[in-house]
Amino acid sequence: MPRSAFRRLFGVALLCIAPTTIALESDRKQPIYIDADRVELDEAKGLNTYSGSVVVVQGTMQINADRLVIHTADRKPTRYVATGTPARYKQQPNPDEGDVVGTGNTIEYRVSEKKLYLRGDAHITRQGDVFQGDRLVYDTARDLVSGSGGQGGRIRMIIQPQDSEQ
Repeated sequence: MPRSAFRRLFGVALLCIAPTTIALESDRKQPIYIDADRVELDEAKGLNTYSGSVVVVQGTMQINADRLVIHTADRKPTRYVATGTPARYKQQPNPDEGDVVGTGNTIEYRVSEKKLYLRGDAHITRQGDVFQGDRLVYDTARDLVSGSGGQGGRIRMIIQPQDSEQ
């Protein structure tokens, strides 16, 4: 198969099976709980740094990391950067679906873009489907996963068969 045809097929496959990433609406209305061994709050710089077995929970969303830095502007979060070996994100997108789970050495969520960036041995799993690569981007507004394999690397997808009795 020619390379351009493969890329088009790959793009169509991603669009067809990309995870639904819009979180439960009720999650946004829940308080945020953060547990960590240490914290440093620097309001002048707009940086909140948590380290040591960090756990963040808001509704069905949970982040586990070695370190979490929350960037703020006017006391509102603009960007979350979690690091670990690996850092882990999970959230239930819809009431009738299982969790979406993402892991990577760095997980960054940009609030205004509504995108989750996973870098360094990145994985996203949803309902048995798996996306793996060096870098993955999880666009929650468009329900789209895209990625790259890094230097000479490749993207790997494992897609579960669809129920044929529909």
